[in-house]
Amino acid sequence: MVAVFWEFTMQSRVVGTVLLAAILAGCSAGEPNNSAALPELVEVAGPAREVMQAGEYLLDGRLIASDTVMYAPAPSLKVMKYQVSQYDYDQCVRAERCKAADAVGRGQAKDRPVVGVSWQDGQDYAAWLSERTGKQFRLPDYLEWSYFADQKVPESAQGGLDENEQAALWLQEYQDSYKRKQEQEVPLAPLGQGTANAYGVFDAGGQVAEWTNTCHVRVHRISMPRAESRLENCGVRTLGGEHIAVMPDFIRDPKTGACSVGVPPRYLGLRLVTED
Repeated sequence: MVAVFWEFTMQSRVVGTVLLAAILAGCSAGEPNNSAALPELVEVAGPAREVMQAGEYLLDGRLIASDTVMYAPAPSLKVMKYQVSQYDYDQCVRAERCKAADAVGRGQAKDRPVVGVSWQDGQDYAAWLSERTGKQFRLPDYLEWSYFADQKVPESAQGGLDENEQAALWLQEYQDSYKRKQEQEVPLAPLGQGTANAYGVFDAGGQVAEWTNTCHVRVHRISMPRAESRLENCGVRTLGGEHIAVMPDFIRDPKTGACSVGVPPRYLGLRLVTED
């Protein structure tokens, strides 16, 4: 009788343990798997420095360099060390939360950036990754991008120049940038080429331009009498790259994007930030 009671007690404990494990597994199944899903991030907090403002600036009908501003990102800002890979973006596609990238950037390679994606695709990917990780991811604004990409203020935007000197320098910089772009007409390079910049970020300002959340702004200035007007268009977004450019938010192939400012990029890709 004692043996029977002991066996019944042990069986009850085993069943209870199994049930408890099942309950715990069920509770945790719906929670984000942060460690598995989180991309590699770097902190980019630092002192304020001079960066270019986004936008198209005209003086008396002539294109001039954009304004500059002293800027420092939020202390909590973290940015993806690498651009979003084909593999990571494909996970969102398989979850039926993202549209497949265009053929030029579609694939499952972990060492290649996803390209052939639009600003809206970036919004969809950020929403999916936020739900998956429990952290709020988003596309950066242009000032954030310019800061962590370690972009330098071009000579044409620096002070001490008259209007004609500034216009001439801007044109020369544009031509130099276009020449460099022609030299970049090569197959899509792997992620992490070369060395990281001062903030630990790879590939920013390379052959893949990155979508930002910043709306396109056109600023018209008149010298005599002095006046200024600004027109914002949020159907067109600013791209972070070697040379500032803008593109309609639904475009995936920059060759068909009617780029209205700067040198059209070769590829369009994604890099997200978070403040969580």
